[in-house]
Amino acid sequence: MDELRQLKDRHDALPGADDQVVAQARARLLAHMSTPRHRPRFAWALGLGAAAVAAVLVAAIVIATPAREGSGPVQAHPPSGSRPPATPLRLGPVASAEDLAGNAAALAAAAPDPVPEPGQWAYVKSRNLLRQPKNGTKNRTRTHELWRRADEKQFAYLEDGELKVVDGSEFEVTYPYLLSLPTDPAALLARTYAEVDAEHARHQAARRGGRATVPPLTQEQRHTYAFQHIVQGMRDAVLPRALRAAMYGALAGIPGVRYEARATDLAGRPGVTLYRVHEGYLRDEIFVDPETYEYLGYRTIAVRDFEQPRAYHSVEKGQLLGWGSVIASGVVERPGLRP
Repeated sequence: MDELRQLKDRHDALPGADDQVVAQARARLLAHMSTPRHRPRFAWALGLGAAAVAAVLVAAIVIATPAREGSGPVQAHPPSGSRPPATPLRLGPVASAEDLAGNAAALAAAAPDPVPEPGQWAYVKSRNLLRQPKNGTKNRTRTHELWRRADEKQFAYLEDGELKVVDGSEFEVTYPYLLSLPTDPAALLARTYAEVDAEHARHQAARRGGRATVPPLTQEQRHTYAFQHIVQGMRDAVLPRALRAAMYGALAGIPGVRYEARATDLAGRPGVTLYRVHEGYLRDEIFVDPETYEYLGYRTIAVRDFEQPRAYHSVEKGQLLGWGSVIASGVVERPGLRP
């Protein structure tokens, strides 16, 4: 996002009532403008293709500055009395992925939240599709609760009602890596493409040892893997608003990414989506709350029949390859606690 875009986003976020309110809002935004804060591993997916559908206009929304996600023992803001009164933000209309990212960035600048400390735990309660329903039957889902240390030294989960704590990490995109990312969308996207290229180079080097060759990435493949890498980092993590907004902005900068104004996530909540269609048949998307700009979840669905005989891979139009929603999240002091 260039400087003119950032200036526009901040200007759109100011209230339009009397001069005193305008001055207060401008001061808050300038005082709280976000600043930038090891290597991840990620699964390589299927190839790419054209994107679909034009953007639809969403009415302008006026919302009060919210508290951070979760209400765990970590305080999101200084004690009341030490903060200036919250000033309503007038967010602009959303008709594109860039608009959504801009509003999310303005909201993050006006209401920043803290970064999880290394010894703290991110709590995420999610609902995931177990398998593709057939013959019009209802989706079969599973609810999962996860605790994850921000330094990736441990994670925990519930099994038959019992809390299991495991040393180490099972996450391909780690918290230290996520929290090291810049909160400028352009810089974040450049970092992502660098990770994609580096991972492919490592893959090429490993295959050369076995005397096999790996062809260079096409530009379309780079765009696909960049999209998948960013959205994978949003799962099973509690991210600061500024970083999440930067991720939306980085996604908006990937060719082929589109915005859809009307969607419903796995939990039945209304939202909007940022999506990309890979290889002309596979739609990857994330769901976003249209008022708070929180990440709601993801979905991967086939938008047409596809068969790749040599890879023994085929899907039918409408087939779901993955679908999950975040039901609750927050930062807590130890596993077993909920925000």
